Amino acid sequence: MKHPHTNEAQQELALRVQDSDREAFNSLFSMLWEPMYTYAASLIMNNSLAKDLVQDIWIDYWQRREHIEVENIKSYLFKAIRYKCYNSLRDTKFNKTQIDVADSICVVSEIEQEEDVLELSKRIDRSMANLPQRCQEVFRLSRIHNISNKEIANQLNISHRSVENQISFALRRLRKDLSIVKSMFL
Repeated sequence: MKHPHTNEAQQELALRVQDSDREAFNSLFSMLWEPMYTYAASLIMNNSLAKDLVQDIWIDYWQRREHIEVENIKSYLFKAIRYKCYNSLRDTKFNKTQIDVADSICVVSEIEQEEDVLELSKRIDRSMANLPQRCQEVFRLSRIHNISNKEIANQLNISHRSVENQISFALRRLRKDLSIVKSMFL
């Protein structure tokens, strides 16, 4: 039996999925769902949206399974999630700074190893942990819990302007830290 996480083993599962084998689909799903979710969440910084987007990719994969001819299923699925995240960022009219951050987090064009994704996720967490406490709090409420700036200002009893400044500072810091990551992975 091949090691289940090798590309070869995943390719075998992908071939079985092509023949509508649900068990093979479930095996691939349990192997790749988490790294795909981690990657999506690091790109769009919104956990529930990341879950929805990854779910959509898997539904789409199952629906089109007979027509998907791929040499590397993991690479195919990661490209699909990256594309979906970018479209989502564009459609929600994110501002330029957020798109820039997503660009710096989008590490390599062919991200294939979940270790890279998990390492990246750890780096994002470390970068966040180095932000001042209040700044972290504002950034998490805004990006991860999707709370509006106005609500954050009320909740934390600070001015709307202060909320904007904290978010802008956090994005700049993340971009700076992660641009170093980007060059390491290229």
